[in-house]
Amino acid sequence: MLAVSSAAAQSPQPLAVPSPAELPKGIRVVELKGAITPGLVAKLRSVFESVDTGRLPAGAIVLIDSHGGDGLAAIEIGRMVREAKAHVFVRGRCASACVYVLAGGVVRGVARDRAIGIHSPRLTTFVKGLGVVDINVATSPNAAAALEAGNKRSREYFAEMGAPDALFAAMMATPSDQTRYLDLAELPPLGIVGIDPGYLAEYAPRAEKAYRIPEDELVRRVLATPGKCMTEAGATFVSCYRRVLRTGE
Repeated sequence: MLAVSSAAAQSPQPLAVPSPAELPKGIRVVELKGAITPGLVAKLRSVFESVDTGRLPAGAIVLIDSHGGDGLAAIEIGRMVREAKAHVFVRGRCASACVYVLAGGVVRGVARDRAIGIHSPRLTTFVKGLGVVDINVATSPNAAAALEAGNKRSREYFAEMGAPDALFAAMMATPSDQTRYLDLAELPPLGIVGIDPGYLAEYAPRAEKAYRIPEDELVRRVLATPGKCMTEAGATFVSCYRRVLRTGE
């Protein structure tokens, strides 16, 4: 299958999803680790069906540590993430196709420097005995057209998610066989970290009332959460997130 993708092949790791019984009602936490594959799409769709988007600190929380994978699958997952109004936090790295998933978050937080890696998309296919290999678009007009269509789809997706044009431009400026890891200072102008303005207008009044803090402090605490709760998972991450919002610590 052709895919506008990503990074070198990875060994898929389990998708960690605590059962609803382990979490506060209406809240789901997903740990997305390893390769992003088409098989994750259906699994995540079933997880997000039980999300209550009105819960605090969030109905859906996605914790990411992935070097990429299938770009088209990542775009589909990103749209589900946005529909679930998920808060997405990078715990390890988020490179190439993973950035599509991160862009879907209404809240996007990164804990450390040089955790986000970007490059221009490339076309890959699976070859039995070799695994995922690149397709040389220079020698195939059909492949070149497919890659151009994939690039157009990527740009449209980022626009749909409210990301600035600078993000797509930065990706396209990096060769597909290289990965450029970004400094923390580069992330806000590219829209990689932050809170969607429309969501903030809806979220801030509820969160301010619950945690008794003004909007600017709320934003600061939300975006500080991945650094302060780096080692937590599942219900303990939810507890840590609530503590950071209440106390700033």
